[in-house]
Amino acid sequence: MKSHTASLAAALAALSPLGAAIAQTQPPAQYWMSVSTQNMTIPGVSAGEMSAMGAMLGALGGRGAAGFAGPQRSLLLQLVAPGTVAAPQARHEIPPGQKMGDALPLRTPVSEARRAGPGREEGGEPPEKPRGRMLFYWGCGETVRAGQPRVIDVASMSPQDYANVFRARSAPRQTPPAPRAGWTYGDWPNEERPVPVPADSSLVGNHVVRGNYPPQIPFGLDARRDFMEPVVFTQVAGTMSDAIRLEWRAIPTATGYLMTAVGASQASGDTVFWSSSEIQELGWGLMDYLPTQFVRELVRERVALAPDVTRCVIPRGIFKGIEGASLQFIAWGDELNLAHPPRPADPKAPWNPVWTVKVRLKSTGMLALSSEALEDAPGGRRRSDTAPQRAREPPPAARQETQKPAEPAPGDASKEVLEGVRKLRGIFGF
Repeated sequence: MKSHTASLAAALAALSPLGAAIAQTQPPAQYWMSVSTQNMTIPGVSAGEMSAMGAMLGALGGRGAAGFAGPQRSLLLQLVAPGTVAAPQARHEIPPGQKMGDALPLRTPVSEARRAGPGREEGGEPPEKPRGRMLFYWGCGETVRAGQPRVIDVASMSPQDYANVFRARSAPRQTPPAPRAGWTYGDWPNEERPVPVPADSSLVGNHVVRGNYPPQIPFGLDARRDFMEPVVFTQVAGTMSDAIRLEWRAIPTATGYLMTAVGASQASGDTVFWSSSEIQELGWGLMDYLPTQFVRELVRERVALAPDVTRCVIPRGIFKGIEGASLQFIAWGDELNLAHPPRPADPKAPWNPVWTVKVRLKSTGMLALSSEALEDAPGGRRRSDTAPQRAREPPPAARQETQKPAEPAPGDASKEVLEGVRKLRGIFGF
């Protein structure tokens, strides 16, 4: 009798509002899509030279070959759901325009313990500690502004103090899905289907995540959550000892831009840092996925450039005496956050979503700078010197009458490789 009474009491408690609330406190399944576009630009190096170098490095097994093959698209899919099953299986069914088959398998690692735990993907680790000084500049403009540079002598700095220099502004912490006790995790890319993302792949359309451990997760993506356009510089003009004028193609779905650059002098041991921020901000910790609301705050505070800005000037002389520098460019996309059921309009109403989806986007570019490359860039000295010669050439129509269409000679590819290597030598000093 007592046992029957206890069971009845437990059943009534489960049906009560309190019991129902307790029963629904299981955390939701989480699904993240990290959508990225990458591009690399070397001023004066043609697309053919870049492609030829990429093919050469690929044939030699070089890990950096993809960087020379033009814009690249990448996708990281991460799923985690509460509970465990003996043989976890999950898949992301994709729209036809993605051109990667019907679905991508979300594979659970054999040993989740060896996988990295939750943590935000940092925008970049601090560079190796230089032997000389660090000089910090910021802002777009022809000349260095008053109060710059900020100079730090790192000789007497501890490793922790040195690392803190690169954490001037903290971005909101993001914790992607990751293996953890009592949950089941799956991701893609993986060994089961390591297919590359096609250059013309599109995410627009209907998506469904399903399996034997997550709830069914249906959602749709529009054009604002498609792969972003690549970072393309339309002008890079100047010299390492002068101002460097940059122009780029606007990215339609961007919410803001930021550039950072670094170069080191082998003679003095000094390292020069620059960012496009209008206020003192190194920007090192911001060069990764960021929530859209935070990016809007960066634009308001003039740390990030507004999405309609398409030009900037690196101040005159900050890289004087430096053989080569590397510029990083990021365009943030419009992050999407979904939940089922949706959050109630009344903030006091109970809300226990079954699943959440986050789609975060970025487009990044790397621009290599050196005196050699800048002279070969559009508007550079070497290009300008050849302009009169081009002016004396017959017009295109006349040339077509007297010349047959050029066919690639057997040695053209090797010539493009050698020309590309010559320019890389000027940038990286090898």
